Amino acid sequence: MAVTTFDVDERTAELLAKLQTTFGVKTNAAVLRKAVALANIASQHAGPDNTITIAPSEDGTKPAVKISLAG
Repeated sequence: MAVTTFDVDERTAELLAKLQTTFGVKTNAAVLRKAVALANIASQHAGPDNTITIAPSEDGTKPAVKISLAG
């Protein structure tokens, strides 16, 4: 398995820790694997304008979100 090392700022470190809980994993590497898998799925379903739209919640408490996958 390839090993990659990089530095993150405090905000990113906190987000990685939060995502460990959200994803139910114990390591930052596992968070990154899931994030890359999710990005792959998003890219496969992006529209011609390289965006995806996340539908609003069924109860209406969360609005739809449009995300650009372009740089």
